Amino acid sequence: QLRAAGPFGPILFMLFMATAVVISPIPSLPLDLAAGATFGVTMGTVYAVIGAEIGAILSFLIGRSLGREALTRLLRIDISFCERCSDRHLALFVFLSRLLPIFSFDLVSYGAGLTNMTLRAFAVATLLGMIGPTFLLTYAGEQVRSGEWLLILLGLIMVAVLLLVPKLVLRYPTAHWVR
Repeated sequence: QLRAAGPFGPILFMLFMATAVVISPIPSLPLDLAAGATFGVTMGTVYAVIGAEIGAILSFLIGRSLGREALTRLLRIDISFCERCSDRHLALFVFLSRLLPIFSFDLVSYGAGLTNMTLRAFAVATLLGMIGPTFLLTYAGEQVRSGEWLLILLGLIMVAVLLLVPKLVLRYPTAHWVR
């Protein structure tokens, strides 16, 4: 239990979160919920964002140092995209991928390291893109702890919307929505 760790609890949590981002099969969504339940929505969001940012930057740097060939062998996926994109285009892609949980957080981080994107642009886009979704998830986690079932239900609905809307947007062409 992280609360029993005292002042080291937040540090341990951030290490867990960073590890979950670097090691692709470990899901980070339950950690966001746990952050809200353990530390509350404000500090839970802060700790989750810091841990995820550290993990994303480490993944980016690993991708950058290993190169495309080694990472393709390691992940068993051919990663080549946006080789001629500008820093601004890549930052926008990273920002949007952080807002929409349909993209693998880990693979985007590793993949961005394989592009010509600067570390600064990656770090800023990642940070800004993950604050909103992380806040919503830690809020849901805090409501679970509080035991207020109406708020828990609303939190779960927010999480469901966060997960379902991007899938609906991909499934149904948006051109039908804007007419």
